[in-house]
Amino acid sequence: MKRLIIIASLLLIVSCKNSKNEKKVTVFADETVLIVNYQLENMTLEQHAELGSAVAPSFTSENVPGLLGKSFIGDLDRGVFGGVYYFSSYQSVETYLESDLWKGVVAHPNLVNFKTDVFKTFSGTELANGNHSMRKTSSDTADTNDLHVLVVNYTNEVNPTEIEMNKQVMEYAPVFSNENFPGMIGKTMINSVDGNIYGGVYYFTSRSAIDDYFASDLWTGFEGDKNTDVYKKDIYMVAPISTISNGVPVL
Repeated sequence: MKRLIIIASLLLIVSCKNSKNEKKVTVFADETVLIVNYQLENMTLEQHAELGSAVAPSFTSENVPGLLGKSFIGDLDRGVFGGVYYFSSYQSVETYLESDLWKGVVAHPNLVNFKTDVFKTFSGTELANGNHSMRKTSSDTADTNDLHVLVVNYTNEVNPTEIEMNKQVMEYAPVFSNENFPGMIGKTMINSVDGNIYGGVYYFTSRSAIDDYFASDLWTGFEGDKNTDVYKKDIYMVAPISTISNGVPVL
């Protein structure tokens, strides 16, 4: 009887270890992306630029725990501004959204219609130069000249399993490179927290490079897929003050 109890105890320990290991296996990386959009009300572009210059030094890893970097973005044609943030973890995003810094931003009377989207990143996105923590960055404002961010969101009629998605990421991530698409700095492959929205955050050295990407066989084939509904293709310029927040991605 004593021997049986010992064997049962050993099996229980092994089972618990296996269970813990299974929980650690995930297709997602720790790095998390926060995308913020807002509009201006009773504020000129010049006043907005002055505000940005004043607050930019606050957005560093020293001041915001877990912040890897932030790109200050804007689309003048649509009148939409905001930021693309990279955090070391989802918990860091939650902490930031509860901080006095964030509450002060959203309370500004001239910044309205805020929208925040939080995305997980896929393991393997580093193969597309998509992990901000691993990227070559620059603090030279000249490197923001014509620098653009493309944010793509899409849904699937039938979502892939995590195993299928991991296989797709590992297969296609290396394709997203400057060698294959001149002017592409990198792509972060993203998935919404609820898992229903997929997409990417791309950096390009110019707007014309984005147009060339949209004309490519890869993009036209992807957007034409019957299982895919690409409902967002937002293009933003990157403000020079972004170099203050841990630099901007460069080739």
